[in-house]
Amino acid sequence: MSFCSYASPFFYFDYSPDNNCFFTVGKALMHGIIPYKDVFEQKGPYVYLIHGIAYLINHYSLVGIFPFEVISLFFTIYIVYKIALLYTDREYAYVVAILSPTFQLFHPYYDYGDTVESLLFPAMLSLIYVLLRGDKDNFNISRTSWVLQGFLVGLTFLMKYTLLGSWIIFYISIFTYYLIHKFWRKIIKLIQWSLVGFLLAVLPWLIFFILTKSLPAFIHVYFYENMHTYMLSNNSFFAKFIESLTIYSSFLRDDPLIFLCGFLGYVYLLASNTIFKTTVGKAIFVLMMIVNAAFIVYGYHSSQVYQYYELAFFPYLLIPTGFIIIHLLNHFKFRVNSQNESFVIIGSVLISFFLVLGVNNNILSSRIFPNNASVTLSSTNHPQEPAQIVFGKIMRKESDSHPTMLNYGSIDMGFYTTSGALPSSYYFQNYNIPYQKDPRILNNQRNIIKRHKVQWIVLNTPMGKTIHQWHGDSLAKGKISDGNLNPGTAKISKLLFKNYKVVSHHTQSFESKNVTYWLLKRKI
Repeated sequence: MSFCSYASPFFYFDYSPDNNCFFTVGKALMHGIIPYKDVFEQKGPYVYLIHGIAYLINHYSLVGIFPFEVISLFFTIYIVYKIALLYTDREYAYVVAILSPTFQLFHPYYDYGDTVESLLFPAMLSLIYVLLRGDKDNFNISRTSWVLQGFLVGLTFLMKYTLLGSWIIFYISIFTYYLIHKFWRKIIKLIQWSLVGFLLAVLPWLIFFILTKSLPAFIHVYFYENMHTYMLSNNSFFAKFIESLTIYSSFLRDDPLIFLCGFLGYVYLLASNTIFKTTVGKAIFVLMMIVNAAFIVYGYHSSQVYQYYELAFFPYLLIPTGFIIIHLLNHFKFRVNSQNESFVIIGSVLISFFLVLGVNNNILSSRIFPNNASVTLSSTNHPQEPAQIVFGKIMRKESDSHPTMLNYGSIDMGFYTTSGALPSSYYFQNYNIPYQKDPRILNNQRNIIKRHKVQWIVLNTPMGKTIHQWHGDSLAKGKISDGNLNPGTAKISKLLFKNYKVVSHHTQSFESKNVTYWLLKRKI
């Protein structure tokens, strides 16, 4: 994880707009500013709580997220080990588990890290583990497992509910199975203890929103805005479902390794009689996989899916691959004993490490490669820092560590993070929403500039374009374009320079775009 996550101390900064946005809202939460009510953002409250805790660890970077990512990857390895242990010896289970990080860290689906999909990766695997274990034991599922899965449903529901597809099918299927076989006690146990777990996750937030009088705002933003403003497809329910499966099919074909682990892995899993004891278990697994895939990208067109969404496909690639590895070890009659055990484990770790480096090259943007393109495009041997850190130091120094700022026109670029500034307006950033769909966002930001309400303005333009010259991408009118570039600054430049002056600018590469960041300070 040290070599892959931008939250790692090995990296200069986590440039992800989404991650910095979560951090800004989490920081605001720690200062009594209520998400949804006081600031507009549409992810779930647990996301902001985690980033609020990260803020308490480190005020000016996302390094506080790194422990959460390490814990997430550890649980992935541990759960894969437990799954493999259902079917093979301890030593083989070690090998399968140690190779599993490749699937959680697969670039570009794991891009900067710190996504909900990555943090919940082991949660999705734990549900598959409960299914596989239940398949071996007439679906006798323990009270502890029901409480845990109920809690994970609540956790996922309040982080990103589009990841709930597997749980929905699992609960419907197991309930139906118990009903057909008249397992009344098992039905009561399922409902009772799952509800306990769910309430443990949900009730604290419900009480919080009621006490802060923010429940209507939470419902409107988290549910209505997500389902309407962010929904890109206007097709019927059935058409959206088919479109989602088409996206999943394309995903399985795009990369040779994914095709090998996915499509061929599914064929092996479904054809084999050694994995699932019952046809019911096999059918439930297939349904969980399909509905999971459909829910993740439901309502999106294939050209508009953010690749990090698709990381949630990978638990269903990891499982069949694990079984194939077990089958190969058994087929070649490879034996692990006290003489070669250390060699096998160390060898597996090295193979896993090189596999991860083979599917994730984030390390090239780390401190190990100083002055890389994500830091600066200047030709220099003198160690440089990215715009976020440079501007953050200026703002903190000249504002006695209490700056007010506006991130104009694009998603949070990380300057709230490095400056320590709290969001001082409802729309503290722009969003992936066209201007025509919700003009209040940019209008509100322009009003802040007009009334010079904040001390600092940060914005961006393509390299080679000044603030006067940048009219926005003609193919993305009124919308954030590639490189997190705002919809244009030319129209507001006159108003902007009336009240603000340029203090600094810095050019670096972001998502294959050369971007110049501009820092402006209030004249008055």
